[in-house]
Amino acid sequence: MATGRSPRSKTHLADNLQDHEFVKLLLLLLLLHVRSYECADRVKLSEYLWSATTKDQTAALESGFVQGIKNGTLNPEAFGGYMVQDAVYCYMANKSLDTAAKRTTNDPILKKFFEDTSYLYEIYYQSLFDTWFIEDPAGIKLGPECTKYVNHLHDVATRMDSIYLVVALTPCAKLWPWLGEQIKGGSFGVYEAWANANFVAGDTAFKEYEKLIDAADQAGAISRKSALEVYSKSMKGEAEFFGSIKVN
Repeated sequence: MATGRSPRSKTHLADNLQDHEFVKLLLLLLLLHVRSYECADRVKLSEYLWSATTKDQTAALESGFVQGIKNGTLNPEAFGGYMVQDAVYCYMANKSLDTAAKRTTNDPILKKFFEDTSYLYEIYYQSLFDTWFIEDPAGIKLGPECTKYVNHLHDVATRMDSIYLVVALTPCAKLWPWLGEQIKGGSFGVYEAWANANFVAGDTAFKEYEKLIDAADQAGAISRKSALEVYSKSMKGEAEFFGSIKVN
């Protein structure tokens, strides 16, 4: 009487599969699957963050402010309302950068980045203060969207590891040249000079931010989950700030 294992037995199946060439194929497919997973896992953090926030990028592009700039139809009062708030936003971002620089004591590269970027923000907000006759930023009442955005940057600068402020500032640095690329060829009208100076298609300054983010990720010095939360809030802040401007 036959005493072999039941053909329905997993053990029997394993024993018999060893004799078949397709086992090699199965093993190869498994190896390819593992390698594919590993490659996906190695997607740069900067790329992952950008690809995860396309909804707010589109919202920023479709906002009345950006489309009004593109078509040259934006109400001048709406433009002025945005610019006065943006001046204070840049002022507050400068202060957040200074805070992060002071808190960064063991990373000279990151500290220098904060110091250099703070200087650039200072030059820009001082220029805006001169243009819009702003003497005391405390006298400017920000809308709730801009207030929420600057408070987000402040919270990141004061409560989180310094690298997260780089994450928080990257959406602004990357979104604006992207917007410039999307609205390129528009009939900007009186806003042409401003658009050419601010929505600069092809500007790559944001890559310096992304290098720091990706280096931190490779060193295991940043949480992807926390980075996405910070990045998403900033990208939403950009979209909501643009969207807050009443164009009619």
